[in-house]
Amino acid sequence: MLCNPLWLVFLAEFQIVNESQVGVWVTPIGMREGSGEYGPLPMFHSRSLPAIPKLSNHDIWVGPGESLTVVYDWDDINFRHTLVRTESGRVLIVDTDKMSNLHSCYGPQQEKYVIPPLAELRQASPELLPCIKGESVVYSKEVEY
Repeated sequence: MLCNPLWLVFLAEFQIVNESQVGVWVTPIGMREGSGEYGPLPMFHSRSLPAIPKLSNHDIWVGPGESLTVVYDWDDINFRHTLVRTESGRVLIVDTDKMSNLHSCYGPQQEKYVIPPLAELRQASPELLPCIKGESVVYSKEVEY
């Protein structure tokens, strides 16, 4: 699978730009097709062969004014949110794509997603907190779009 050129069709790339004034740890998460489970996006080093998975796809440091390039396999997961963990331990949420439902998947809808000043963000639901440790969860507050 890692060397199958047809698989590259499902690898998408976007950036998360930290426009806040402080460094944060980010975890891009999505909703899995069929189950509705939420978890970190399956990330890769690049969009070329061989497609080598990243060892860590959660709690990634992004300094102020810096960006993170995300390459992920969107075949079975829809990008929904970015969890933002602050130095104080607060976990905030940036809503991203609100596309699709349990029965279909789409690649990212933008090339760049911005983390605004942290005061503009709301607290993440406690249900989603295991995602910053790399775990998947059932998120009861999600609705189908």
